[in-house]
Parts: sequence; C-alpha cells; structure tokens
Amino acid sequence: MFNPKLSQALQAELRETLERGGCPLCRLTARAEKAFLDSLTYERILDLGTREELKRSRGMCLRHARAWREVHGSALGIAIVYEITIKDLLRDTELELESPLKFWETCPTPARLAEDLEPATLCPACRRGADTAARFANVLLQDIHQESVRVALEQAGGLCLPHLRLTLTTRGSVEAKHLLLAVERRAWASLRTELQEFIRKNDYRFHDEPQGPERDSWLRALDALVGLDLDREA
Repeated sequence: MFNPKLSQALQAELRETLERGGCPLCRLTARAEKAFLDSLTYERILDLGTREELKRSRGMCLRHARAWREVHGSALGIAIVYEITIKDLLRDTELELESPLKFWETCPTPARLAEDLEPATLCPACRRGADTAARFANVLLQDIHQESVRVALEQAGGLCLPHLRLTLTTRGSVEAKHLLLAVERRAWASLRTELQEFIRKNDYRFHDEPQGPERDSWLRALDALVGLDLDREA
C-alpha cells in the first residue's frame, strides 16, 4: 500500500543526500549498511531471526566483517556468530577418519562440496544495502521529472555507473530514464573536460600552470565509474 508520509520522507532524504555530492545511492547504501552493523548488539545477536539470517549467510562478507569488527562492543557478537558458523562447517565436512575414501564415496564430489560451503544467502549488510539502493532508485525515477532534482544530481556528479545501471533496470517510465540519462551524460561530459585539463597540465610544457578544480578529477572519475569512496572522506 502506498504510504505518502513514507514517500515524502524518502524524497527528503534523497534530496538531502544529493547536497553532499557524489553518487547519492552510494551514500544511502553505505548509511543503511552502517546502521545495520551498529545495531548488531549482543541482545540482537540472541534474537533467533537475526541469528538464523547470519547462520545462513555464514556471517558477513569480507568488507562488512571488517567494518563490523570496528564497531564498539562487537567482539562477543562476532564470537557467537562465527562459533556457530565454524560448527556448521565442521558438521558439513565431517570425515570418516577411519576411511577418508569412504567420505568421498558417500559425499558429493569435491566441486559439489565446495558449492555447498557457499553461503545460502547474501551477506545481511549487503542485502540491506541492495534493498536501500533499489528503494531510492525508484524514488529518483519518480523525482527526476523535477528540474531542481536534475540540477542537484548533475551538480553532485550524477550516479556512479553501477547505480546508473541499477536505476535504468528499475521499474519506471521511459521518459524518466531518458531524463536521468541526459543528466548523466552532462555530468560525464563535464568530468571528461576536467580530466582533459588535468592531463594537459601534467604535460611538461604546462606543468607550471596552477591546478584548478580539475586537481581531483581523477579521483572523481573513479567514484563515477566504480562507486563513491566514502573512506576518502573519513
């Protein structure tokens, strides 16, 4: 059911994020992932639903495991989750010690076993990030008809390429996607001009010219093509 208050709150959050520059979906995704990791208190780990989700995903992916490690007070929760994970791995790979060959006779092939050791579900933090990106991609397509949103998005540098691809495959009108692509093309053209100027000023013939806004264009190019590096702002 459509919730106008929720929709307005999401629109306001998107616009506030646009003002910070860089891909807004990267920022919103990172915010959701961090909020989830911060919420993983000892008490929440004891919640059966949370524990089952982390059990099926075999904990976190590398990036989010490292981020979780940095959350104050996370040590006990991590210990509980990964004790369960290791217990499951020991169960799933239990060998017939008297006859190792018997294990492979009764067990799937090594390749199948390797596949079975894969997590059954996506890393929970990644899933929340993906859900957030999808939600705000939909909001952006609804709001892109407003000139103020298009201007703000262009000034922010547009979406990163991965989130542009996501948004173009999100349910929405062809007109909205056309407007979005036009904004992206203008942002790319502006960035390319700055990259060309950065390259020119690194030529020995012009290296005495002072650097202007183009000085960090190479970093913004990485943000635009790969995704926003929020660690650089920390």
